[in-house]
This record gives sequence, C-alpha cells and structure tokens, in this order.
Amino acid sequence: MENNQTPVQDEGLKSAAPGTNGDGKKTPTPEEYRKSLELRKLEIDVAKGEMDLENLYSRADQAFADGAFVYNFFESVSEKSVSACINTLAKWSRLAPKANITLILNTPGGLVKEGLALFDYLTILKMAGHYLTVVALGRAASMGSILLQAGDRRLIGPNAFVLLHEISAGTSGKQSEMEDSVEFTARLQEKLLKILASKSNLTVRQIKARWKKTDYWLDAEETVAAGLADRILGTDPTDADYVRFAYPQKKKGESSETEDGQE
Repeated sequence: MENNQTPVQDEGLKSAAPGTNGDGKKTPTPEEYRKSLELRKLEIDVAKGEMDLENLYSRADQAFADGAFVYNFFESVSEKSVSACINTLAKWSRLAPKANITLILNTPGGLVKEGLALFDYLTILKMAGHYLTVVALGRAASMGSILLQAGDRRLIGPNAFVLLHEISAGTSGKQSEMEDSVEFTARLQEKLLKILASKSNLTVRQIKARWKKTDYWLDAEETVAAGLADRILGTDPTDADYVRFAYPQKKKGESSETEDGQE
C-alpha cells in the first residue's frame, strides 16, 4: 500500500500518541486534573484571605486614626455585659496594639466577681501598652466606682455621681455554710477597699466609716476631692474628644501629643 503522508504529517501522528496531546505533552489523568483544580482553588483562597487581612488592618488603622476605640458600658455589671465588653476590647487590642481606649461608664453596679474580672482585664490592657481613659457619666455606682479606678485617666461628668457601699449578699443553708459565705464576702470587700484606697485620698478606715450600713454618694466635685477621679469632664477644651473618640483629635498646626504625652 502506498504511503501518501508527508514526513511532517507522520511526525504529527507520532506526537499524538495515546496519553499525549498534539504538542507532545502528557495529558493529565482525571485524578491529576482534580488535584490541579484543588491546588488552584487553594491559591485563590489564600490570595483572597491575604486581601481580606489587608482590608482588616486598613480598617483598624483608620479606626485608630479616627480615635474610634470608645466602649459605652451603659448597663449593670453582669456575666453577659462583662463578657461582651472584654470580647470587644480584646478584638481592638489585636487590631490596634497599644491604641488608646476610652471606657464610658453609666452603670448601677452589679456582680462583684464579674466586675473584678473586668477590672483585672483592663489592668492587663494597660500592661500591654494601651492608654485607658475611663469616663463616668450619670452614675458609677457600686462596682462602677471600682471600674472607674482602672483608668490611667479618670474623668467624671459634672452631673454624675459615684456610689460607694458595702457588698450586698445573701446566704442560706447550714450555719457553717453561711459562716463560710460571710467570710468570703468579707474577703471580697477587702479587695474592693484596697482598690479604692490605693487610687484615692481616702484610707480603708475612712471608707469603712463612711459606707457602714449606708450608701456613700459623692457628686463630681466630691469625687475629685476624694481622689476617685482626676478631674471633672469639661474643665479642659479637649475633654469632649474623650467621649466622642479615644483621645483628643489633632487640629491643624497642633502637636501630635496629648496633654499627658500620649501619642
């Protein structure tokens, strides 16, 4: 039989042998093709994740630039409210390490152990480099007076009040069980007294004498005089910024530092 194919045509047939394409490259098996698609999808997901992370950091940088790290604690001190506050502050701390943070309080107080948990967490944030401003508006009652002491800067609204009083607790059960409960309540109260005395001009004995069997209410002037707040909100031109932002906003031509030297 006569062979009418040219050498070039013959070479093309050789290159198109089973398992290859017209260019002589090996045709991937279905399994290899599936793995190739999975790898490509993984590369796309990684690239998308990197873009999302960049956008997240960009938003955090913008929030930091705008001084937007202000948390309003306008509720009772409870497991739910403390958990929500800590979760938000932890997120801010991760997004903007060492950012200035403002905590605005208007609380009737609440649970002691939960309040101490938030107080300790605020202390940890300060240790991590965050500058914390705590502002009392309306009332910082009971555990609210303790949380006010957590701030590097403590401000109080001119019409706000602070309430100090003994721990309220109830007990029941056997006599020995009630004795244990009373003893533990006394230990908790000693911790609160130490915090208040260490942050104010008052001694533990003075606080005990003032709040024994009654409520010890202080208005803004009395709170500052007692050393439980640094100053009354509104006595400095930049004070409004602590409520709207986390620190005073830089005006054109002004220094990049606040009055306390915080960037």
